[in-house]
Amino acid sequence: MKRQSSYHQLLAFMKGPGPFLIPAIIILIGMRAFPFFWQFWLSMTNMRLGTTRKFIGLQNYAFIFRNPSFFQSIGYTVVFLVSTVGAQMLLGLALALLLENDFKGKDIYRIFFLIPWVVSGLVVGILWQLMLVETPYGLLNALLIRFGGSSVAWLSNPMNARISVIVVYIWKGLGFSMILLSSGLKTVPLELIESADIDGASYMQKLLKIKIPMMKDIISVNVIFAVIASLNSYETVYVLTSGGPGGATNLIALLMFQTAFGDRNQLGRGAAIGVVMFLINLVFVLIYVRKVQFGKGARS
Repeated sequence: MKRQSSYHQLLAFMKGPGPFLIPAIIILIGMRAFPFFWQFWLSMTNMRLGTTRKFIGLQNYAFIFRNPSFFQSIGYTVVFLVSTVGAQMLLGLALALLLENDFKGKDIYRIFFLIPWVVSGLVVGILWQLMLVETPYGLLNALLIRFGGSSVAWLSNPMNARISVIVVYIWKGLGFSMILLSSGLKTVPLELIESADIDGASYMQKLLKIKIPMMKDIISVNVIFAVIASLNSYETVYVLTSGGPGGATNLIALLMFQTAFGDRNQLGRGAAIGVVMFLINLVFVLIYVRKVQFGKGARS
């Protein structure tokens, strides 16, 4: 039955929009597949900028998996992802719920939180670098001193640097989660909310029992986009800390960039790290989507 259904779906697709979409699909696959296979090929060479390349098989992969800095970057990247994505989802939902109310300056409020997401990561890094200057003239330190505190080593202390990078990325991605979840809240049928009001449901009951379950598709999309964006980001942390101090904030994307284009100038090894990043992205998306889809099937 499933094979027959798939056949009929394919037949309907070919009789409908298929002939018009196939050229675009082929071009899209080519634009996506060619860079990946080219990167995979580079990952098996010893290519450097300005030099010829030689095929060396899996030596680059063997090197990076023996390199402690690679696993250090993986460890911090996991902490970074859990912290930034979790905070963006929770705070984004809180702001989206606030946007449900009518108040003066609502549009300005929405734009204010959306600007960091639109602005380039390099600009965000420069802005926060000025704020986190570790002298009394840095904005945050000046405020601390003004209210009786003392200067803080925001970026030269490993733990403070890790926390600072996480906070900056939460601030940058918060607007996207807010807008996406705000649009999801608008899809919740008003009839369900009105029925819950008649039954005397509290605000938290309506949120947990009606709104969030009805928004699971939007939440799933938000999680996927937030994870992929955070996993592949490097420019902001590059400006802030360059992965320091002592590799404490070296995200895997930044390690790839530094390996391929930094002082080491190892394009092959950088490409190998990029392939590992792609596989991590792919495995996460497949597992997450599969879990969500199976969850739907079980509920239905």
